[in-house]
Amino acid sequence: MVVEAQVGADALLHDALGPSLERLRSCRAEAVTPETVHQARVATRRLRANLKDLRSVFGEGWDGDMRQELAWIGGLLGGVRDADVLAVALEAELEDADDRVRRAGGVLLAEVRRDRTRPLEELIYGLGHPRFSAVVDRVGALIDAPPAPDVEIVPAIVVSPAWRGLKRAVRALPAEPTDAELHAVRIATKRARYAAEMFVTVAGPEARRFTRRAGRMQDVLGRHQDAVVAVAWLRSRSGTGPKVAFAAGWLTSRFEAARDADRQAWRGPWDALARPEARFW
Repeated sequence: MVVEAQVGADALLHDALGPSLERLRSCRAEAVTPETVHQARVATRRLRANLKDLRSVFGEGWDGDMRQELAWIGGLLGGVRDADVLAVALEAELEDADDRVRRAGGVLLAEVRRDRTRPLEELIYGLGHPRFSAVVDRVGALIDAPPAPDVEIVPAIVVSPAWRGLKRAVRALPAEPTDAELHAVRIATKRARYAAEMFVTVAGPEARRFTRRAGRMQDVLGRHQDAVVAVAWLRSRSGTGPKVAFAAGWLTSRFEAARDADRQAWRGPWDALARPEARFW
């Protein structure tokens, strides 16, 4: 079913950008938790993607340098979030390990937590900086007083460019894609999903069906990328003592197996997403 309903600029920006703005505001210097960092990072990425996709509606440059400023915030959040994801992944794998590996793995977990210290300090400083408040205020002002759109706001105008980008990324893959190429597909999937989610209120079940399918594909590619990052980090610890090195090797083999399992597993969700009936615009 093709949805052609026109959306007002006020309603679109309120529904699309408003929830992300609130998640960003909830990440405060005095109350940084893994969950607030996660939500703020997702919100920052979503805002950047939405602002870019809405150029088809409001014109190039409509958001000024806001995407660059959000990228600065994303950088602050990224170091902390990456360490949190790695720590959770290591803890989950160590639950299945024997005592020897689990004890040595504790040393690796301690290293991850030490790696988090400096990014956390930088994040807390950044959250308290006037620059952060200024970005948040600017996003709020844009939602409260959007510019006049250049075209009628319908799903096809906004979602189609992101969808074409995803199709190009998938079609460009070789038979045996590299980790970096799969990561690029993951980013393109995320952008298509974020673009579609702006129209869930208008398109209803049809848009939700598309975003669910995109989410399943994104989840598989996300697991793959998390395993890639974990393997790279563990290999960088090869100079540690023999017990810790053994644990790192054991963990590396586990993450490599998970990575390889997901290297092709995303194609099933992609087939479902690529079906014509999955599109609503």
